[in-house]
Amino acid sequence: MGRKIIWALLMLLLTQGVSAALEQGSLPGNWRPFSDDSPWNKPIPADAKTHTDSAVIMKTIVSEAKNIRLTKIYAYPIWVVNSKKVPLTKVRSTRIYDTWDKKRTGISDVAIPVTREMWGEPTDDGHICIVDPAAGLSWEMSVYHWRKDDETPRCNTFNIWNLKGKGVGNHKESERWYLIGGRGSGFPLIAGVIRPEELRQGEIRHAMIFTFPKNRKPDRGDAIFISPAARSDGAVKGVEYPIEGMRFQLNPALTDKDFDSWGLNREGKILARALQKYGMFLGDNGGAMALQAQLLAPDSNENQEKWSSLFPGFYRNVEKIPTDRFRVIYTGEPVVK
Repeated sequence: MGRKIIWALLMLLLTQGVSAALEQGSLPGNWRPFSDDSPWNKPIPADAKTHTDSAVIMKTIVSEAKNIRLTKIYAYPIWVVNSKKVPLTKVRSTRIYDTWDKKRTGISDVAIPVTREMWGEPTDDGHICIVDPAAGLSWEMSVYHWRKDDETPRCNTFNIWNLKGKGVGNHKESERWYLIGGRGSGFPLIAGVIRPEELRQGEIRHAMIFTFPKNRKPDRGDAIFISPAARSDGAVKGVEYPIEGMRFQLNPALTDKDFDSWGLNREGKILARALQKYGMFLGDNGGAMALQAQLLAPDSNENQEKWSSLFPGFYRNVEKIPTDRFRVIYTGEPVVK
């Protein structure tokens, strides 16, 4: 009994320690995943062209949402680890991308640093993102869970990303291209997420990810997407609907005077400036114009409370940024699968 109590206390301390690290910041504020020439980290050129369908797409966008916002559910935690000090475990899934289950055994070829104490997204999507900055790797899963009678975690999609690479999946690598990445677009989970450490330091140095409920499907074929997307779960036909992978930019001519007139506070302005410099990529089906922010607690209400304790009014303040001040940037021709 004594050993069991000691073990329970150790697990409690571990869980509290990691949760506190999530809230207090365990990644440097200026840290960002992927290479400097990654599409996630390259600023939008001053001479970037507007997409020919931008006006009609933005009309659809504005009709669905007058302002952007932060997602309140379907967010995911980021667990920061030293993979040399965390037990490594293989994962069960029939939907592992071929790179990590070459014989399709339903068990990952590699073991990853994940433990039962690591909770995932508290929705049916069940996303979880694990990062080892020193090793330059991130591991991600969807529908992540453990069974009581099994020492192997289970999931649906399973991906590993080289954080020194460009963070873009290759749909030509495998016939299972539809399993790339954790988002419906094949984006890495670690890409584009807003972290509290960035707001503390005063600058977001990368593009962001947002969701929309009516994403385009090709007239013929299963999916249409634009790099850095590597797949799509779009389901609506028509040029008036956005394509997953499209990049949107807040009007770069706007100034602090405009931001003041909207009522943006310090954090709202940090976000707005990043949306001017780096923009945001459409990454998934979901709530209209909802940006992805790190999940700080395994409950939606508790998560918002933690964000509010760090940055009072942040969620509401973001909603003061109007969607009609955005445009769609031309970044290349789409792929149809």
